[in-house]
Amino acid sequence: FTHYSSTRKSAFAAIRDAGGEIRMGFGEPTILEKWFGSEVFGTVVKVDMRKGKADNELLTHIGKLSELRQLDLSSGEIDDDGLRLISHLPLTELWLQSTQITDDSAKTLSKMPTLDFLQLNSTSLSDAFLSNLQPLPKLDDLGLRGTKVTGDGMRYLSRHPSLSELDVYRTSVDDEGVALLTKCRELEKLGLSMTQVTDAVFEHLDEFPKLTKADLSGNRPVTTEAVKKFENNHPKCDIEWYR
Repeated sequence: FTHYSSTRKSAFAAIRDAGGEIRMGFGEPTILEKWFGSEVFGTVVKVDMRKGKADNELLTHIGKLSELRQLDLSSGEIDDDGLRLISHLPLTELWLQSTQITDDSAKTLSKMPTLDFLQLNSTSLSDAFLSNLQPLPKLDDLGLRGTKVTGDGMRYLSRHPSLSELDVYRTSVDDEGVALLTKCRELEKLGLSMTQVTDAVFEHLDEFPKLTKADLSGNRPVTTEAVKKFENNHPKCDIEWYR
């Protein structure tokens, strides 16, 4: 216990020196937390580096927080080597948007089966990443905004059985890609803003049994008539749209 307490204090110091924030505990503090402080006996829930500067060296410290559940590394100088330093953590939520990871990171993320929320926006990831990402049984929310994925890559997402929210904003995903997504039977929210879809997309949206929201904004080929027709036939599904 003494060794881990010392290791954790060192990690906390490194995170704060880098401008990060640490959130502790679930609910009311325990008696030990009240007596000795949450940083000694409390559970580390989240490390947020959005306002700080994360890099691979910092991940050597974060990787020692064995109970960490949520980690935001947005815009950090993180690459595939750095990601491997935290692959053993029981993370449920991970933000990697605007980092330097590549398609090779699929191997590492495949070793993190506890993930249910994964944001990979504004990275160089492509269909090769999706093809190599092994099933993540709990993955519920996946962000691929501004990546290099295409419609063809959508065929691989059905291997994640719990996927209910997907955003592929500003990618080259097209109508055929949405057709491949219909195998994701749990999908409820789908972000298709500024993609390559047309009015033909509604034929495929009709095949999602649980769809409640689809963002089609910024797609000029999509017409008002097609949007209104779909909404009339699917009153429980909200279509966000503008040209």
